[in-house]
Amino acid sequence: MIYLDDHSRRILSIPLVIFVLRSGDRTVVVDTGGPADEEQIRRMIPFGYAVKEADPMENALTRLGVRADDVDLVINPTCTGTTARTTTYSATPRSWSNATNWAMPRRRVRSICGPMGSRQASCRHSLGSQGVRVDTGEGTFVITGDCVGTFGNWNNGGAAMPLPSGRFTAFRAFYASLAHLEGTDWKPLPSHDHTVVEKGTFGY
Repeated sequence: MIYLDDHSRRILSIPLVIFVLRSGDRTVVVDTGGPADEEQIRRMIPFGYAVKEADPMENALTRLGVRADDVDLVINPTCTGTTARTTTYSATPRSWSNATNWAMPRRRVRSICGPMGSRQASCRHSLGSQGVRVDTGEGTFVITGDCVGTFGNWNNGGAAMPLPSGRFTAFRAFYASLAHLEGTDWKPLPSHDHTVVEKGTFGY
């Protein structure tokens, strides 16, 4: 759904999840990848938007009322072998994938992200790539996303805390990671399209 230049020929109509976070003049887009059940999204996570992966980046952000040029950071926890070869992240000064905060500024992705930054050239999905550490002025939080397999608990590696791994469709790890945002000034960016699922603000 954040893919601007995706030539993988994937045709997906399942709901995916996108988060838009805003703090002051900073806007961050979190592409969790999905898939997810829309009702499960509505019940189990504080805020988010369900869009189709077939939508290019501009279309998805337009639906959310966000200009691509205004996005400061794209977080894609599920950098796969396919997307790493075919995706161009433009209109974003910085992007992080995986726990190593691997930067991809305005250029084609040249590596394949696997667990803790390892390369998995033959792997269709990068197993365990959902651990993404993000340092902000308000502190450190971790974003987790979908993975095909599991690799136990995420290696602490100096992060704020280890988070459980597993299928994103269970939402456990992702929901736990969002707790890192609680108490900060990060807020969801309201949608300008009533057809987009909107989650409101933090609250359990």
